[in-house]
Amino acid sequence: MLTIIGPIFLVVGLGLLAGCFGAYARTKRFLAAAREARAEVVGMDERHGGSSQSRSYHPILRYRTQEGVTKEIVSSVGSNPPRYKKGDSVAVLYDPAKPDDMRIHSFANVWLVPLILGFVGVIFIVVGSVLTFVMER
Repeated sequence: MLTIIGPIFLVVGLGLLAGCFGAYARTKRFLAAAREARAEVVGMDERHGGSSQSRSYHPILRYRTQEGVTKEIVSSVGSNPPRYKKGDSVAVLYDPAKPDDMRIHSFANVWLVPLILGFVGVIFIVVGSVLTFVMER
């Protein structure tokens, strides 16, 4: 049983790294096309997790595209406690071809997914390599 765990970790790690590179490529394409706008926080979308105490607050953002179209989007990234309050002004990035594709312009909101996938993928590869090497000896 232990001889199979190392290779499984290696395969999962490689899959996570592939996901990391895919997310990185999508983020780079998004940034190449993105336009920046100022958005106003017009409310909060409170979401409940699996337990009654697990909740997150996603800002509802209103911004105007360069074409003059007003959009109101709920951010996909939430926090607890709320990071923003009603009336706050934040910078957002949006794809002019798909103005509903919007992200708050911060390092974490733009790069978090590729970073997590890469970090966890490297850990799985290191653990899988060590387990595989130890089992072969």
